[in-house]
Amino acid sequence: MQTLPRILVILPALLAFGCLAPKGDLGQYTDSDGTTDGTGPDSGTTAASAGDSDSGPDDGPPECVEPADPTEELAGFTFTPALAGDSEGFAGDCQVTAIEVLPEGAKVELGCGEQVVEIDLLLDEPLTQFAVGDPLVLDYRVQMSFGTSDWFTLRRPAPDGTLLLGALKAEALAPPGSDDFFAPLSLVPQEGLCPTAITCDDMDEPIAVEVTHGDDVALVFPTRSAAIGDATYRVGVTVARKHHDEVSDGQGGVCQSFDIPEYFYRLMFHHLGD
Repeated sequence: MQTLPRILVILPALLAFGCLAPKGDLGQYTDSDGTTDGTGPDSGTTAASAGDSDSGPDDGPPECVEPADPTEELAGFTFTPALAGDSEGFAGDCQVTAIEVLPEGAKVELGCGEQVVEIDLLLDEPLTQFAVGDPLVLDYRVQMSFGTSDWFTLRRPAPDGTLLLGALKAEALAPPGSDDFFAPLSLVPQEGLCPTAITCDDMDEPIAVEVTHGDDVALVFPTRSAAIGDATYRVGVTVARKHHDEVSDGQGGVCQSFDIPEYFYRLMFHHLGD
């Protein structure tokens, strides 16, 4: 007769222990719960991380992943005398007066009448498009918005007019009203090719640039380069991105950033031969 009371004492304790509320934030269940692939909020990476070596069906083409040797090219200009603050650029006939070869590029000096132009070039490959003494036509455009957008071309004099070197660091792929600025190349942005988790920590989406030369079309992704036009030109895309200025923080609020341009590009074009 003593067994029953003992059970009645133990049973409530067991029930109470088994019904204790779980500790911690359960969050929301997803299909990835229970996996141990090293992704998630505690790992410092996400499943769509740009460093992933394998691309699944929802990761986009493999070109969305940054290569081991990414393209890194840039052009910087110094004008003597300096251009006026409200200047929209400079265009003129020039002659190459000096070329200094540097470990990661070159410094080019042009004499354009009374204007001296120095171009600092960060390059993936050696500069071979022209030499000291060559005549060139420079067309440099600049526009102020969020920051400085600039575009330039160096061409052989008319009637040839071959584009030898060109670049842009700008919010648009061409200067205002000059869609054919980089002819014979035409440029069109292509969005949505690299699925990207837009978060408060990363509000930028990589986009590709479609480059056309005659009947030849190349789709060039950020940090990559491609030859086009039967290897007439090499196009390097260092940066091509779209910025989202308002993103959900996942907790009912939003992250906002309005001081960054929606689009930004850094490209360079190299003439490889006729």
